[in-house]
Amino acid sequence: MNKVKIVAEIGCNHNGDAGLAIKLIDAAAKAGVDAVKFQTFAAEELVSVYAPKAEYQKANDGAGSQLDMIRRLELTHEEYLETKKHAEELGIEWFSTGFDLPSIDFLVSLDQRVWKIPSGEITNLPYLEKIRDIQCADKEIILSTGMSTLDEIRFATGILSQSRDTKFTILHCNTEYPTDDEDMNLLAMNVLADEFPGWEVGLSDHSTGTVAAVAAVALGATFIEKHFTLDKSLPGPDHKASVTPDELAELCRSVRRAEVMMGSRGKFVTDSERKNKKVARKSIVARRAVKAGEIFTVENLTCKRPGSGVSPIHWYEVLGTAAERDFEPDELIEIGGLKPEGNG
Repeated sequence: MNKVKIVAEIGCNHNGDAGLAIKLIDAAAKAGVDAVKFQTFAAEELVSVYAPKAEYQKANDGAGSQLDMIRRLELTHEEYLETKKHAEELGIEWFSTGFDLPSIDFLVSLDQRVWKIPSGEITNLPYLEKIRDIQCADKEIILSTGMSTLDEIRFATGILSQSRDTKFTILHCNTEYPTDDEDMNLLAMNVLADEFPGWEVGLSDHSTGTVAAVAAVALGATFIEKHFTLDKSLPGPDHKASVTPDELAELCRSVRRAEVMMGSRGKFVTDSERKNKKVARKSIVARRAVKAGEIFTVENLTCKRPGSGVSPIHWYEVLGTAAERDFEPDELIEIGGLKPEGNG
């Protein structure tokens, strides 16, 4: 399988502070992620004065308008450039979701190649066309599908799939922050894989802890995105639904173990377990002393470890035949034409 790409979603958890953004990048790199992702926006381009806060935003950020909240979370273009340079110096990828068309233009000017479309833009036709028409090397489009029906996803993928020479990934997502376990519905990833065969499948995970990420890898995810904070008690809309540095490090370790455990689709005896067959399996042995010429029956035969003799799979081939020599109790039965286990 492809290596799972682990992305620390810093998003707006920097709270508009470039210094905190740098600290988040440092902690994410130490945890072992492949990339960090930000959110780039101009408040007035993103939110109208009439836009209410979501319930989770009210709970996590207090009173006030959504526009005022978004204004507090902005970074300048110069600060985004600083964070990009810092991530790349640490050897991890940097990209950002542009939440409005001018912000997308800014990210294009940075030669960004990975374009993550948030769930809220899945029906935004001008936005989707803007992403589709970007020309860049090694282009990737990642579509998050929270709050979406299959028909809406088909609409978005129909637009985006027109992008040439592009790698496509579709993310299962639930946009409640945090998402309760019973709302995660991870098996929907199988539906996405079936419905959109030209797209790889991943998870944008807003649940608590790391279990969902590991389960998603077992379901074939090649991309895991997880919100990340230094402190869940910080003010702001997303901190409480984010993982801490220790949790992010555990997620990275667990995902790496899970992808190794996935192996291949073949069912075979591994080299590590082959040596155990002789110990754990059984062979046909003499239940009691058997004389040469005596007929083998259920009274004078049984099956016991070790598994280095004739396998009990041949039980009915042995019954009714004559002993070719004397056998002591517990001695492995030998019979012409039947090879011991592991010898053929």
